[in-house]
Amino acid sequence: MRANILDRRGFAMVVGRAVGGALFAAFLTVSTPAGAQSAAATGPGAVTAKDVFVAFAVPVDVTAATVTEARERGLTQGRVDGFRKVIERVVAREDLNRVPQLSSTQIIDMVRDFSIENERNSAVRYLADLTVRFDPNVIRRLLRSNNVPFTETLSKPVVVVPLLRDSSGARWTLWGDDNAWRAAWSQVPKDSGLVPLIVPAGDRDDAAALATEQAAAKDLAGLNALAARYGADGSIIAMATFSGDTAQIALSELRNDLPSEDLSVTQSAEPGQSRQDVLAAAARAAASALQDSWKRRNRVAFGGTTQITALVQVSDLKEWITVRKHLEDVQLIDNVELLAMTRDRVQVTLHYAGAQRQLDLAMSQQDLSLSQQNGVWIIQARGVPAASRVLTKPGTPAAEAQ
Repeated sequence: MRANILDRRGFAMVVGRAVGGALFAAFLTVSTPAGAQSAAATGPGAVTAKDVFVAFAVPVDVTAATVTEARERGLTQGRVDGFRKVIERVVAREDLNRVPQLSSTQIIDMVRDFSIENERNSAVRYLADLTVRFDPNVIRRLLRSNNVPFTETLSKPVVVVPLLRDSSGARWTLWGDDNAWRAAWSQVPKDSGLVPLIVPAGDRDDAAALATEQAAAKDLAGLNALAARYGADGSIIAMATFSGDTAQIALSELRNDLPSEDLSVTQSAEPGQSRQDVLAAAARAAASALQDSWKRRNRVAFGGTTQITALVQVSDLKEWITVRKHLEDVQLIDNVELLAMTRDRVQVTLHYAGAQRQLDLAMSQQDLSLSQQNGVWIIQARGVPAASRVLTKPGTPAAEAQ
């Protein structure tokens, strides 16, 4: 028998994904979650939770016998390239060979719609930028049916701290116009992955928040001060050292609530490449390595779903609506089932894919925490003052916190 809180009076019960349905329709306009401000800090083009299956600004440049033929071929190629872009966003590189080869017709059938910008043409050439929106459910089914692990979990933004030196043992450069490494990071496409990367402006306020020596020493106080300036959840220390015509990149990912991650990238100059070319290629390779690291930590085979029943303490209906919105943005959660509601708490069952640690991580990116209290799973919005009462097992009164 499923436990519930039916001994408490004054609750509403709704079953299914549409938590609350018409009951809460009048309350659906709520204040913007704090995480939305952080995501906005990444600037135009950054991927949001609703854009994971959208390919932005896919370039099209096709020449054919006539402009009509060039346009038709270009719009087809743009949608095929957009599909590849979306797949590379959610699937780690080592798993890409497991994605089946599809015809252009099969890919086009997955497209919900697309829009065209910067369209121009000559008598035989067609150029444009396409934004292609794919049906998420169709792509999910494709990957799941072919046992391709993938993730939709969007990271909170992190700020890149680009340290550069000419050789091992030389002094680091961080701020100022002479840091070509920072300029290289600013050229990395913002919509390339699930980890939004913020490149700092490098102005006086940045230098005041984080000194070069602090960055090189991985001083958390300074790094957190810089991250706070940009609404970021952590930092990526990107240390680039030149050795001849090769750049050695050491990456340290430092987040507030997650274990640190260290990665390394080596980028050598191709014939005819300048130093700035090497740095630009190194920034793209480093960003790709960071994206892949995130996907590996969060990828799920999606062989089935698990469920967990938990309580949410709320002060009013508006607070529950806010928590529910955050839960709906956790991509691992397939269904939020509302079991019961009283004046001060809500009981839900979460149906989710993946392991519990992945659920914890995915929820943390939406400013939610999942923990146990007296044998009961508790969901709490981060930043909300600690509950004044201890939530107990369903069916028993909430006890006063000591």
